[in-house]
Amino acid sequence: MAIEQRSVSEIKWPSGKRLPVVLTFEHQSGEGAPPLPGDRPNFMVSGTMEYGGRTGIWKILELLDRFQIKATFFVCGTTAERYPQAIRAAYEAGHELAGMSYSFEKVRGYSTEREQSVLRRSSQALENVAGIKIIGWRCPDYRTSPQTLDLLAENGFTWDSSLLNDDLPYLFDCDGRQLVEIPFTTSTADKTFIGYPYPQRGGSDGLSNVWNNEFDMLYEESERASRLFILSLQTWGVGRPAPLRALKHFLERLSGHEELWFAKCSEIAQWSKRCLQPKSGS
Repeated sequence: MAIEQRSVSEIKWPSGKRLPVVLTFEHQSGEGAPPLPGDRPNFMVSGTMEYGGRTGIWKILELLDRFQIKATFFVCGTTAERYPQAIRAAYEAGHELAGMSYSFEKVRGYSTEREQSVLRRSSQALENVAGIKIIGWRCPDYRTSPQTLDLLAENGFTWDSSLLNDDLPYLFDCDGRQLVEIPFTTSTADKTFIGYPYPQRGGSDGLSNVWNNEFDMLYEESERASRLFILSLQTWGVGRPAPLRALKHFLERLSGHEELWFAKCSEIAQWSKRCLQPKSGS
């Protein structure tokens, strides 16, 4: 069973880097749409989410290329199969591909065998489309099962980003295999503000406000201790014109700070693992 390893030494980021900035994009095309009563399809919501697979991801890739920023994309296997060109384009542009279920299965109550099947099917879909073996994962709706972390480690994953419980990465020991957890927050997620029907709960102005406030506070704190700035975004959300404009302005602001480290999740995991190794005898 996965056992959390408390760090015995504080994470120190690479020399000259004051604050890592990690952009993560959750990429689906309607699989996560909640059904209407009676388990009826919710075409309004699924159509809104399908925008990410059809159009949003292309706009996001163009914006990231403009700023020469590499990001991490969590991809549903069915979305990869439906829109393979965008997945290959993201990978060929240097972005990281990670898993996020096959068809947005909510594994919290799944058996070990059933969750294992979802994990492997998702990985195979991305391997078939992009020709890579993924090493990172995020559970749909961020709801892990009791066996999720152990299954990830058993299947060769090196990091997960499903938990919301800390400011910095930490380690799990999964029966002798180490798994880095990269926690994040939904308080700065685009879907918290624009949701559906679009827009809602503050819209793009709300997004800009919370991103700037979060960055200002973390940047100030990073002068005294290590901090991590991570955003969780939806290709169907921030890929829309108005939220995309908010993201563009935010990246313009960040681009003026040379001491920031725009990193992919795998880079954060690799660096953190080196820093968080328990000392012998601890």
